[in-house]
Amino acid sequence: MQTGQLRPVGTRIDRAITTALSADAFARLSAVAGPLLQTMNLPAMLAPYQPMVRAGNDLANLTLSVTELRFTDPKLTLAPVDGGLSFSARFGGLHVAANVAYAGALVPDGATSVTITADQVTIAGTLGVAPAGTAGFTTQLIAPAVQTVGLRLAASGVAGQILDLLNSVLGSAVQTVVSRSAELALGPLVGQALGALAGPQQIDVLGKKLDLRVSPSALQLTSAGALATMNLEALLEGSESSPGYIFTDNGVPAMSASHGFQLGLADDLVNELLAEIHALGVLDLSVQHDFGPFDAAHFQLTMPPMISANTSDGATRLVIGDMIATFARHGATIAKAAINAQVDLKIAPGASAQQVALQFGAIDLRINLLDGAPGDAGDAGDDLSGATSTGIGIQLDSLSQLLITLPVPSVAGIQLEHLSIGADSGYVMVSGQIH
Repeated sequence: MQTGQLRPVGTRIDRAITTALSADAFARLSAVAGPLLQTMNLPAMLAPYQPMVRAGNDLANLTLSVTELRFTDPKLTLAPVDGGLSFSARFGGLHVAANVAYAGALVPDGATSVTITADQVTIAGTLGVAPAGTAGFTTQLIAPAVQTVGLRLAASGVAGQILDLLNSVLGSAVQTVVSRSAELALGPLVGQALGALAGPQQIDVLGKKLDLRVSPSALQLTSAGALATMNLEALLEGSESSPGYIFTDNGVPAMSASHGFQLGLADDLVNELLAEIHALGVLDLSVQHDFGPFDAAHFQLTMPPMISANTSDGATRLVIGDMIATFARHGATIAKAAINAQVDLKIAPGASAQQVALQFGAIDLRINLLDGAPGDAGDAGDDLSGATSTGIGIQLDSLSQLLITLPVPSVAGIQLEHLSIGADSGYVMVSGQIH
């Protein structure tokens, strides 16, 4: 039995998720980052930063606002280094459409559309990544170096000082547009890889809305890889009536970014969600079936199930304690029993090759008949065990929908192999290799 502090459901859990990603994982992410970049609405992402260029003085000045941005054949490279990510990209072409507004004492006020193109663009720098609360991670490209081949400007309706001013800032304008686009595009990719869901999320679980708020709290980048920690708030619709869950102080799990990936889920996170499921009553159920001496069984949990990730053998188990089972025939109660069970947890690939899912394994049952039942159970031990296994199996089917909903890292381009599960310092630990 676990002891600890009773906390309300929906309370933020610090260090709820820890993630370790190796340098190989970032190499895989690099391979698919280019195609993903082409699917993003970059002009919409750049909208808050318009106008992107301001140039000139009181005599002649202009602003440039991007309306269209396309990269051709992008190839990106990301590699972890101490304090950041080494970043480089090569684009087979660049197309920028923009609106230019101009004014000044020596020029008439006006506006025109311009087009900027290049045959090739390369950019290199260090990508600084920092936790940004529920926004996920912020990315900043440090000391970017942008090179262009075949840079051209097409501007109709402007001449003289404004055209000269446009040409004078053309190179810096391209650097600004390309650098800021890279920063904004890589933020969601890095966040996805590290398991951070940007902004509040709602997920359907058992016909209810599960509200999630994931907030990255720490990130360490070295040449070996990345170590990230996330806080999390989770509340299942309708579970506010729960008396709470047992919070236990966890230690610090051993994490290494040297090989493959590691994922640590605090048992407090899973136990909070289990308490919310319990408050909804969906685990209390009745089973109608011919079990021999009885034809119905009713199961009621007096306390929420719990995850135990502090076992001495390093195993991770689901503990179902003090479940009251009532067995009846033709509406008459034959026997009552207190059920205790431990269910092994195992790990398997999720719905896609980039995801992992917790699953249930072997069940260890303990059935204690309660005195005072009006009927006679007789020699029904095997039948009681079979009926109880059936009921717990139905409950586990419901719980499995919850476990595969947990916000785990999903690295695009990576297939997870050789998955293993264990326990360390109060965390459910998942490890694997990448392919």
